[in-house]
Amino acid sequence: MAQTTIAVLSGSVLTLCCVNMGDVMQWQDRIDNYVRQTGFPRSLFAAEDGRVVGTWIMGNDYRVKSTYYGGYPAGYLRRVRALFPDKRAALHLFSGKVDTAAFPGDTVDINPALHPTYVDDAQTLGTVPLDSYDLVLADPPYSVEDCDHYGTSMVKRNRVLRALQRLPAGAHVVWLDQVLPMYRKDTFGIEATIGMWKSTNHRFRGITVFRRLGAFGVEQLDNGTPEGFAKTTLEPA
Repeated sequence: MAQTTIAVLSGSVLTLCCVNMGDVMQWQDRIDNYVRQTGFPRSLFAAEDGRVVGTWIMGNDYRVKSTYYGGYPAGYLRRVRALFPDKRAALHLFSGKVDTAAFPGDTVDINPALHPTYVDDAQTLGTVPLDSYDLVLADPPYSVEDCDHYGTSMVKRNRVLRALQRLPAGAHVVWLDQVLPMYRKDTFGIEATIGMWKSTNHRFRGITVFRRLGAFGVEQLDNGTPEGFAKTTLEPA
């Protein structure tokens, strides 16, 4: 099986790891790489239904490097990147002032003053070639109060997931939010759910990792379970 060597930056240490590009990376491999690259305790586990569950406690260093309201807490991008060393093209949705040095990728934001790669509405993504990306990181506004800080209106989460249906089969969406967005179960499968504590007196958030399913909603999960084949019930759209 052909292998490729991927350079993964963890802090100031550059580590090389080999990935079989002909295979789908298994979640156990993702978890092992996460522990190896971050040095954090093993906090993600496979549940009996095959999905991955866990908790990230971000610690006392909850600073946002960019100081941008609602930005990712310190260490978040490093953790996510360690889970997906095989991904070749990442897209940051609702990007704000995301640190692309910590996680390289293109950016999408509705505010042109932030100089994103694409100035676009996340509910349509009409200018974004989604079929070119295999990973999307999304962190939408959680409330009307948050939107007031951004100077935008609330998005309809189900419309964002509908736009992301144009991703190629096998692409992952890492969705950070306070709610689970509505989605089509014949289009996306949930592979992991991670609870995230930032620090005391901060909001608890959940990370949902979706995978774009293949034709007719049939796509093998990383644990080998066919997702979507028997699940034809659709969430409201």
